[in-house]
Amino acid sequence: MRATPTAKRSSPSSMPSPTLCSGGKSLKQHCGCTLATNPMNKLFITPASHFTRKCRVTLIELGLEDRFELIPTSWPHNWGTETTPYREDFLDASPIARIPALLTDDGLRLADSSTICEYLNDELGNFRLCPQSGRERWEILSVVSIATHGLMEAQVLRRAEMLRKREGSPSPQEFSGSFVRKMMDRQDRCYEYLDKICGDFRDEPDLGQIAVACACATSDFRFPEDDWRNPAPRLAKWYDSFAQRPSMQITMQGETPR
Repeated sequence: MRATPTAKRSSPSSMPSPTLCSGGKSLKQHCGCTLATNPMNKLFITPASHFTRKCRVTLIELGLEDRFELIPTSWPHNWGTETTPYREDFLDASPIARIPALLTDDGLRLADSSTICEYLNDELGNFRLCPQSGRERWEILSVVSIATHGLMEAQVLRRAEMLRKREGSPSPQEFSGSFVRKMMDRQDRCYEYLDKICGDFRDEPDLGQIAVACACATSDFRFPEDDWRNPAPRLAKWYDSFAQRPSMQITMQGETPR
């Protein structure tokens, strides 16, 4: 896996005015590429990843995007089954070599999207997306867990399995149908549960809602053949509304360079 920066850090004296991203748009209109506002923190991302999108939506909802440099990475299609070379700066940010990975300006290294989002909320966001303590905090983090470790991980494992090539097989793709079905069943259970509880979501966005929205978006993006909306009509209605938020529109998923 190769992590390839697309923009260099700008010095304060060379900053454009108004501040532009590397795509030439203002911060309020940025196209999702590396932001150039003298960033102090580095977040390694890919455009297809719902895990990195979760972090990016959190950044935008907290108004922190101008403090972070987004570094796109490249992932070949054998990422699920083989180890490929990694850039040193990516490994320096996370020896796990999974995205997202965060390297802060003071040298803190964080991996795992939920950990990164909690750091952003707790340390930089004044707990605006999740309270510091109390029952509401644990209710939100419970939703984060279901969306992340239930839906998102099932989506990744399903995708990796479908890209698998068996050794000695003449077929370019040969996957386990039973394993894929198991992951789909897990997704169905999570959607069914979230459909029951989404009516209790807060009026304002929180870490749980962000995770759920990114998971729903990935089903539409990566598995358009799935019929998750009909069995979960309340969740589908909630998601269609949440998906109109600027933070979701700015971070829409696309294919990752190989």
